[in-house]
Amino acid sequence: MAELDLAWFAELKDRELRQERIIIAEGRLVAERTAAFCDALGILCVLAALEDAEAISGGAIPIQVLSEAEITSLTGYHFHRGLLLAARRPELQPLSEAGMLVASGRRLVVLPQITDPENLGAIVRTAAALGWDGIVLGPRSADPYSRRVLRCSMAAVFSIPIVTLNVDSDLDLLLSHDWELWAASLAPAAEPPEALRRNTKLALILGNERFGIPQDVQSRASKVVAIPQGRFAEDGVDSLNVASAAAILLWEGRPR
Repeated sequence: MAELDLAWFAELKDRELRQERIIIAEGRLVAERTAAFCDALGILCVLAALEDAEAISGGAIPIQVLSEAEITSLTGYHFHRGLLLAARRPELQPLSEAGMLVASGRRLVVLPQITDPENLGAIVRTAAALGWDGIVLGPRSADPYSRRVLRCSMAAVFSIPIVTLNVDSDLDLLLSHDWELWAASLAPAAEPPEALRRNTKLALILGNERFGIPQDVQSRASKVVAIPQGRFAEDGVDSLNVASAAAILLWEGRPR
């Protein structure tokens, strides 16, 4: 068995793991699911989590036991989740190369600029749970394999295809395959969430909470959908959190 390299876990709070092609999974469940899908490199754990670490390793992944204080000092943030797993980062496929998903899929979530990792993780987890076919992720969105996205999605990033939207014109590929692009936006002409049910091939676009949907993406949408609100900006409620809105819209638009 290879030796565990503690450098994989050093200064995690401030490192850009994407550039190093490494992902870090926190906690037993997330680590277990990550190890099932990725090339695991090593596990760092406290003594109380050693049994869990050994179950994940199966004798094939090196394990190092340290105290909680030692792991906190090494990682650069307060550690309390029992164990960490380092693994090789999977490659993301561009939408333009996802021929089977484009041709045979029926439900896609398009996220041009979801920058908050917790929102992205929650949306991915909801989409996976409700049977959507894939996530289309713009270049300005959060890293789907970051620690926080992995944790907030409970590793659902490995349960649903995630493809990248390299240029906005990639959406024309969906249009050419008879996808209906619906943008979620509080617009006067917006249709109610239940209108999503009638689409055969639905690509739902969700925007950034501050900036909304980029205009060049919005212009490709044929329809707009909105969740009716009882209070508005004048009452101090300008919109729903994007992850909360996504849960409602993904439920209404789920494959049937």
